Amino acid sequence: MIILIVAVVVAIIVTILALRFSAFRNWLVFAVSEAEKALGGGTGKLKLRYAYNIAIKYFPTLTKMIPFSLFSAMVDKALETMRLMIDTNKAISNVINNKDKDRE
Repeated sequence: MIILIVAVVVAIIVTILALRFSAFRNWLVFAVSEAEKALGGGTGKLKLRYAYNIAIKYFPTLTKMIPFSLFSAMVDKALETMRLMIDTNKAISNVINNKDKDRE
């Protein structure tokens, strides 16, 4: 009976952490988009640091738990997602690239 209770508690904790981690990965797309708007293209290391500094502010516990190398890999994936969004959605491209609507 105790083993079953422990298993259920562990399953609940793992589910909560997985959802939190998934939300964090989705949030990273926002963070790298903000970094792209602030710093522009060709600034990979600066964007990584920018996103990391924002993550520390909003997810202090999580950023202490994951190694920086994992965070860096997650940022790379978020950048891929952001670039796909820019390539497929003109409105997103305009926002991230700071283009005025009147110029188009």
